[in-house]
Amino acid sequence: MITAALALIFAASAAAQSSSSATATATANPYIPTGISPSCSSFLNTLNTDTSLSECTSAIIKASSEFGPAGNFSNGASKTDVSNALGNICSTSTTSACPQSLITGKLANFYTECGPELISSPNAEVLTIYDTIYGFLPFLSSVCAKDDSGDWCVLNENTTTPSSAITTRSLYRRDDSEVAYMPNAATINKENLLFLLLNGSLPEAQLCTSCTRSVLSSYVTFESSTNYAPGLAQSVLMSGQSTLYNSVLSTCGSSFLSGAVSAAGGLGEGSSKGESGALSLRASGLLVSVGALGVAVTML
Repeated sequence: MITAALALIFAASAAAQSSSSATATATANPYIPTGISPSCSSFLNTLNTDTSLSECTSAIIKASSEFGPAGNFSNGASKTDVSNALGNICSTSTTSACPQSLITGKLANFYTECGPELISSPNAEVLTIYDTIYGFLPFLSSVCAKDDSGDWCVLNENTTTPSSAITTRSLYRRDDSEVAYMPNAATINKENLLFLLLNGSLPEAQLCTSCTRSVLSSYVTFESSTNYAPGLAQSVLMSGQSTLYNSVLSTCGSSFLSGAVSAAGGLGEGSSKGESGALSLRASGLLVSVGALGVAVTML
């Protein structure tokens, strides 16, 4: 799980920066789809030269780069390697460069300029870009969450997804003509990667934990103040949220997310905090995911 998160972080951040070196045209930039409205194309090209987004994600890309497709940890990393990377990614100096006001402002402009591509005539590539920007902060918050004993949540093995199912390469989509990486929407969405691979079918001891609460709360809190324009059912990266949310309410109780009831899983129950290869691979993948989102956000 860890490798997956770090990998996505890298992929998202790298996409943004590598695109900034491309000519700002729909045909030259592999991150900007063709066949979209002039206003949407112009907006995406403007994002391509937006220095505020580059500043926001540059530190995150750097911290997660070793978990990318060409990094030393692309096939897994030790708990120490992951913890060190998380310490850098989640530091105040890094997160302060990405204020919520910056992201919400870009999302509002995105909806204004690309409304048809998001709502009336959905464009999968435009939706992927929108989802990448929208999910960046709540995903970063989830990756930086800790459990009741102070351990990183991404180091918990509360998932039904085998480590072999999430590889660094499976998290990326590489453009054929450019050295450019974007998050692989199909894999990310299918495995609930933005929700740290949480699955509603997990037994109560694994599902009803403080980490699950932190992850879902990160998204619910962000969504309560920032409207998701297309509607979550249309999301290409986060469509599994509703099912996960309802499963948590059903299994853990209606007051679970409010914190009124203690997590049923207790401290460390149903999870492994050791140095297992499978655990390190999962965690590394999640860190790649953080980079992937950062890249894609800067992408632009």
